[in-house]
Amino acid sequence: MKIFTPLSFICLLSVPVLSFAQQKDPYASIYDNVLQYNADNAVKECTHLQTSLQSKSSEERHQAFANLAKGWAQVQASYILGDYDMNAMDYPLMIDYFHSGNEDIHESIERLVARDTKASTALYKNSYKTMGAIDSVMFSGEWSERRKEFAEIMVANVCKRLTQISDGYKANRDAFLFDVDRGLSLVVNAEIEHIYKTRDWRIAQVSGLTKTNPGAAKPETQQYPYSEASWVFIGGILETNHQLLAESQQPNVASIAYEKEGKAGIKAVQMALEAATLAYKNTPIDHDFNSKDMALVSQKLSELQTTFYQHLVSQIGVSANLIDADGD
Repeated sequence: MKIFTPLSFICLLSVPVLSFAQQKDPYASIYDNVLQYNADNAVKECTHLQTSLQSKSSEERHQAFANLAKGWAQVQASYILGDYDMNAMDYPLMIDYFHSGNEDIHESIERLVARDTKASTALYKNSYKTMGAIDSVMFSGEWSERRKEFAEIMVANVCKRLTQISDGYKANRDAFLFDVDRGLSLVVNAEIEHIYKTRDWRIAQVSGLTKTNPGAAKPETQQYPYSEASWVFIGGILETNHQLLAESQQPNVASIAYEKEGKAGIKAVQMALEAATLAYKNTPIDHDFNSKDMALVSQKLSELQTTFYQHLVSQIGVSANLIDADGD
């Protein structure tokens, strides 16, 4: 059963309301209200998933995983901790092995579940304790005590890594605010990187929309094929961009753009983000990543990435790390 959580976005082009809260330093607001807030929320959602493993309700377990998938997406969409803490560079890979390596994680997990080896011993690889592994063990077969034992170890690992991210952001706040121009560049480049990866890895490659390898959709290659929480993850990526760019979420990148006389650039990006968000929201629920239903979302995400490059980064003094806009 699919879970689709609609995004409740306020129109990005609404007139800013200069409340007391909006007078706060936009750099501190980005750090506290986006980076730190999303990391803390992901820890909370992971704890909820741990609790749900004891529930007899498959719906409760499913919803808890989908909530964590969205929470993790919101962290990943602007992840910059690795630039302040070398140890943190690998945390995302320790949480989610999607699009990394050649091993079929599902096949490996199913083989291990079928054996008599103690769960803690069987799960000796980090890739066996990531979000994709949780998706496989929880939703690809009938729920059992054996699968629960595996899931408990996997979820504990993900919660540990998310807690390290939350604690890492707490420890590096002063470093971010010491050099706000560097911090802003890191955040904007993280946005662009994950917009690209979402369009290319999570949509185009799954839907057969890449120019180098066009063809039929392969929904089995989506990020979370068994829970089908992949679409919720994509929504989480858009949600973080909304936090960082929307008028209603100021002070944020929009506030900085106004300060740096980048109004035209931020407006262009806001419009592109709104168009991508509407395409996402209007996609049929039963799309199953078919190319016809995915074409518009893919196109709008590509346009959003291009708009960052063409209309915003130079206006706000960001050094952009160029990424192949065609996703080929």
